[in-house]
Formats: sequence, structure tokens, C-alpha cells
Amino acid sequence: MVACVMQSVRAAPAVARLPCRRAGRLVVRAATALPAEVKTVTPVGDRLFVKAEEAEATTVGGILLPSSAQKRPTQGTVQSAGSAKGVKSGDKVVYSKYAGTELELQGDNYVLLKEDDVIGLLPGSDDISKLQPLQDRVLIEVEEAKAQTSGGLLLTEGSKDKPTMGKVVAVGPGREEEGKTVAPKLSVGATVLYQKYSGTEFEGPDDKHYIVVRDADIMAQLA
Repeated sequence: MVACVMQSVRAAPAVARLPCRRAGRLVVRAATALPAEVKTVTPVGDRLFVKAEEAEATTVGGILLPSSAQKRPTQGTVQSAGSAKGVKSGDKVVYSKYAGTELELQGDNYVLLKEDDVIGLLPGSDDISKLQPLQDRVLIEVEEAKAQTSGGLLLTEGSKDKPTMGKVVAVGPGREEEGKTVAPKLSVGATVLYQKYSGTEFEGPDDKHYIVVRDADIMAQLA
């Protein structure tokens, strides 16, 4: 089962499943089609040329989705990299949902984006708990929302408080500042409190929820 992803916005976000590769090649055609004579795309600067995974064409139960209901791909494989330092050709990456420029080349969908838009790497797996965050990003397993109030009143899904606490699963190597790498001052296993509506949310194949945030979005460690 494939991990799931969405990009949070400054409004009440909802978790969405990351597009799955399935039979029945039905893809959202929102990309800019390049001329037929173009055979290769070479990114400039720290940009990456990524082959996007297909949009989900059916539900888990096999129901065919109309193009308007399909999720936009947010993961793919790097075809070529400019001067990027943390990503190379062949890497499977997860990137921000609305990042980059979508292109269609020789009938396939690609995205041209900056290295900073890459959230992390998924080496040999679609399990989001195995994500290797890049730069100063931190992968957190989100604490489950409370199912009832302190008085015992059961809460509906819509009325549950959105959790902003969780356990650190993985930490990125750090951000480059003045030629030096400044690593996040966090360790795996720490319980942290992070800013509401920050980062990018994921749903893993084990139905656990995860979020990737910047180090600066973590407000406190809890013990």
C-alpha cells in the first residue's frame, strides 16, 4: 500500500492519499506539452527534472475516478539534476504539492522544480515512515486526536482538535548557511510541539499520520 500525502495550507487542512500506481493509465493532463522534437530536458541551477508518478485512476474498491477527482501526483523519480547537492538522478522523491512546473514530454508527465521543493527521499519503499527528510525538515509521527472530551463526551471526526504534537521519526541533515551545515537540534524519539497548519501531512500504509515540518516550526520539546 502506498503512502499518502497532501500539502497543508493556512486553512483547516485534510489528509489526502498519495497517488497510487494502478492499472488503467488515466492521468490528469494539466502539464504544458513540449514540442515533439524535444527529446531531453536539462535543468539549470539547483533545479530537478522529475518524472511524476501517475494520478490515482481508481479507488481502493476499484471505482473509476473522473479526472476532476484524481489526486495530483506529488512523488516521482529524478531524471536529471542540475547543481542540486542532496538529490541525484535516480532518487525517488516526495515534493511539495504545488511546487514546480508540470511538463509533458513524449507522452509522459514530468515536473521541473527546485531542490528546496523536495521534502525528502523514499529509498526503495513507499512507506512514508521510511522517508529521509532533506535540509532542515523533520518527520514526525502525529499523536492521535482525542476521541472524547474530559467529561466523557464522544467527539465526531470534524469536532476533534487537530493534534500538533508527535514523536520525531527522522531528522534532515540541516540547511546550508554561509557555507556551513546547520543541523536541527532534535533527536529521533523526542516528543515535540509544532506550529498548527505548518508542514506537509501524510497518511502511511499503517493508517498512522505523519507530518514533515521545518525545524523552525517546532516550538518545544516535551518530556
